Amino acid sequence: GKTTQARLLAERLSQNGVKAKFICFPDRSTAIGKVINAYLTNAKELDDRCIHLLFSANRWEAAAALTAALKNGETVVVDRYAYSGIAFSVAKGRPGMGLEWCAAPDAGLPQPDKVLFMRIPEAAATSRGGFGEERYEKAAFQDRVRSA
Repeated sequence: GKTTQARLLAERLSQNGVKAKFICFPDRSTAIGKVINAYLTNAKELDDRCIHLLFSANRWEAAAALTAALKNGETVVVDRYAYSGIAFSVAKGRPGMGLEWCAAPDAGLPQPDKVLFMRIPEAAATSRGGFGEERYEKAAFQDRVRSA
């Protein structure tokens, strides 16, 4: 999937002599990440605004380390950064959760030099083991995310 491709990119960069690291969001190892994981696995219900802000807070938890890596000359390959979070929240179509509101909590985070949008065919995604186990893994919702 997309995470595998991002990880492989970081590995290839390293093999070619580029200092590179891979980071994936949400980081489920932090206190905030554990709440996000409970939400994604349907073990916890949260208001849409609340979960959006938690996703952003999860990125902010990593901001200092991300900035340090960049200052150290590392290339950082990030799977699902701020743009992904914005797209997922906008796709919900909730009043008051437009693009501007969803982007605001991430203002000030380190900005990417490049953003790659990777899309796999729906049939490939849905045929993978475990698809549908998490809250957002529904074909119709994924279509709305791509449109956002």
